[in-house]
Amino acid sequence: MGRIGRSFQLVGQSYRILMQDKELMLLPLVSGAIIVVVVVSFAFGFGLDASRIEEHGPDVYLPFFLMYITTYAIGIFFQAAVVAGATERMRGGDPTVGSALSAAGRRLVPILMWAIVAGTVGMLIRAIHDRVGFVGKIIAGIIGAAWSLATFFVVPVLVLEERSIGESFTRSVSVFKQTWGEAVAGGTSLGVAAVCAWVTLVAVVGLLAYVGTGMIALVVFGAGAVLLMVFFSALHGVYVASLYRYATDGRAPSDFDNNLLSQAFVPKR
Repeated sequence: MGRIGRSFQLVGQSYRILMQDKELMLLPLVSGAIIVVVVVSFAFGFGLDASRIEEHGPDVYLPFFLMYITTYAIGIFFQAAVVAGATERMRGGDPTVGSALSAAGRRLVPILMWAIVAGTVGMLIRAIHDRVGFVGKIIAGIIGAAWSLATFFVVPVLVLEERSIGESFTRSVSVFKQTWGEAVAGGTSLGVAAVCAWVTLVAVVGLLAYVGTGMIALVVFGAGAVLLMVFFSALHGVYVASLYRYATDGRAPSDFDNNLLSQAFVPKR
């Protein structure tokens, strides 16, 4: 409980950093809008409806894979921009959407290459999950969890360091082992905070629907869902950037309590 409590405090301090540069929340909003356009374009262009995807036909794999890689690249690029913007703030700068995008743009090629690698791994894990039965689902879950932990710091490494794809992956694993070990205290707090926010939104929408304002409830749900997705995506980027900076430089950002951050890292036993 102490570890979770400290994590909540860390998220609160990440929130205060994000509030200094609210424009960074535009990045996940733009990313989501572009991804929606890409998905719709692929769906109409290649006729990727639900029935065709469930058939797992060979004529579906290529366009679906291309769509997956494209959306993955867009998501990683804008996540890298958030990390770059948050890091600029923590280094004493005053980031803008333009400066954050420029920082990510300078590392566009490695980001695209990583998107291909990560997207391919994701598709393989998904294939194991779908085709090997119950045992396959367990194996896919274990592989997926290990992959997520090993690549936790890949995006900040890609955007903040001049490293190749292979070196970025190795660096991410090294940073994770060096400071986190087997426990990622912050992930729990972000997840719990997101669940609480979604539960609150659903409760408010349910209340509006109950009193007979269905259209208003629908509008509130749509606006609230977009806001929560954008906010928590940006907050996650700030949180990762903050932990990465502390893990690699040994210094806490100006808005962070150094002792609190030290306790958030759990060394491997």
